[in-house]
Amino acid sequence: MLKNLFILFSVISLAANAQDTINLNGVWRDSSGASFSNCNAIITQVGNKITFSHYLEFNGQPFMEFGTGALKNRTIKYKVKVTKEISGWATSGVHQLTLDVDGKTLRGTYKDNKGNVGPMVFKRVH
Repeated sequence: MLKNLFILFSVISLAANAQDTINLNGVWRDSSGASFSNCNAIITQVGNKITFSHYLEFNGQPFMEFGTGALKNRTIKYKVKVTKEISGWATSGVHQLTLDVDGKTLRGTYKDNKGNVGPMVFKRVH
């Protein structure tokens, strides 16, 4: 029984240490398509807390959003609020992104307050 308890605590400790080694701090480039330009996100990580700021231009129109959330294992999930709208676009949503094993790509989905769901991919710049 004591041996099984030790093994369980060891596994929990290894999982916690693996998360501690993930560092998402930096600039990430959003590659959404030809109509999009200047698509960058800044992710700030303190422990498992995530802050996300995103700027992009769609056909020359600026769009900005920010959010907060958390890291669990290799996945971040955070709520976003739009601060610079594009007419007709959503004004809030949820993003869920998972870090690839190479540590250079975040892949996942967005879901906005208008019911739209779609893919997102960010590549690490710095």
